[in-house]
Amino acid sequence: MKRKRWHLIPGQPITELDKRVMYWENKGKEVPTRDLIKTPEQIEGIREAGMLNTAVLDEVARNIREGMSTLEIDKIVYDYTTSHGGTPAPLNYEGFPKSVCTSINEVVCHGIPKAEDILEEGDIINVDCTTILNGYYADASRMFIIGKTTPEKEQLVRVAKECLEIGMQAAKPYCFVGDIGNAIQKHADKYHYGIVRDLCGHGVGNAFHEEPDVVHYGRKGTGMLLVPGMVFTIEPMVNMGTWRVFVDSEDPYGWEVISDDEKPSAQWEHTFLMTEEGLEILTY
Repeated sequence: MKRKRWHLIPGQPITELDKRVMYWENKGKEVPTRDLIKTPEQIEGIREAGMLNTAVLDEVARNIREGMSTLEIDKIVYDYTTSHGGTPAPLNYEGFPKSVCTSINEVVCHGIPKAEDILEEGDIINVDCTTILNGYYADASRMFIIGKTTPEKEQLVRVAKECLEIGMQAAKPYCFVGDIGNAIQKHADKYHYGIVRDLCGHGVGNAFHEEPDVVHYGRKGTGMLLVPGMVFTIEPMVNMGTWRVFVDSEDPYGWEVISDDEKPSAQWEHTFLMTEEGLEILTY
């Protein structure tokens, strides 16, 4: 199916946004459809969902500790989200059985909370939370170090956060998704880390996953044009070794993704609004 193109609004004057998008479309670049540009009302709704999502992760940060199970983290997320009027987006999403993703050490993403997964000294864990509030979605994740860990794991967690920050700096209005990925990949390469290619960031806000796919590797000037009003995540998954991954065959739900060499992985994520001045973080 041929992708929809940017369309002008009948009876409305051509805006500067129209001109800039159509300029790149006429050069053969991938541009957003107009429905990816959020209205002020939608942006406010997503911003409020982001505030609750942040509060949920803050609650996890206050309670996470050695000796607790990831199922306890799931309960914190579910209880806090629902008691504040929200819904955990992962719960029952395409068969995912819990309210949050808890990915420990070599689990790259989509780790399923379990009573038998007990946090131990030295573990690193990604807690990935998506909240629905009044029909709007916001998505973010944080890394936590349990007690004292190795210098190698500490560096991995730090560099993964730097990758997110560098991706943010590369994301400018009327730049391309590939500009973000290129900047992230260059930083990870300095440490001989692998940037996961099988999973990516994504549009978000009116639904859990929207266009565009925000890849964390690649070439400048590729991928979709990013224009003011778009909302999306940047969420680089950084592996200590190879970028390749596999789905755990012992996971009955088919969700848990593990690094191919089973070395540790780290990830940080925010939801962003693109403005004329640059990115606004919606999940502080």
